Amino acid sequence: MLKKSPSGALCPYYFMGGELQPLHYGSYFNDKKHLFEMIKAEEEFILKSSGRNNRRVWIDLYETTLDDEAIDFLINHLRSIRSKIFKLCLVGCSKNDIRRIKDKMKREKMDLYNQTQYFSDPEDGKQWLVSE
Repeated sequence: MLKKSPSGALCPYYFMGGELQPLHYGSYFNDKKHLFEMIKAEEEFILKSSGRNNRRVWIDLYETTLDDEAIDFLINHLRSIRSKIFKLCLVGCSKNDIRRIKDKMKREKMDLYNQTQYFSDPEDGKQWLVSE
């Protein structure tokens, strides 16, 4: 039986010979309460899951408003699951959101800063994650 994460993503998700950890945080619009609940549920799922600590994490943020509070919550989430992440891809962010996320990661000296890429096309993001 295939295992699904709290956001409904197959876990693991196989793509072009590689393995991804998709996190679906998109389509929450301005509903931060439910977005934050989903992020916490995914965090618990990832931290409790056995297996690899070198995951290629793909985060869908389409149609979710990223104000300062949401970005802070996302950054804290990434910090919490950092031990499980090898590469990180964020898809669906506006140019302004990307700049603000990068600035926050850089200010907080997150080592994920250099292992993170941003894409508008989800398929491009997945291809980057499975590439060496």
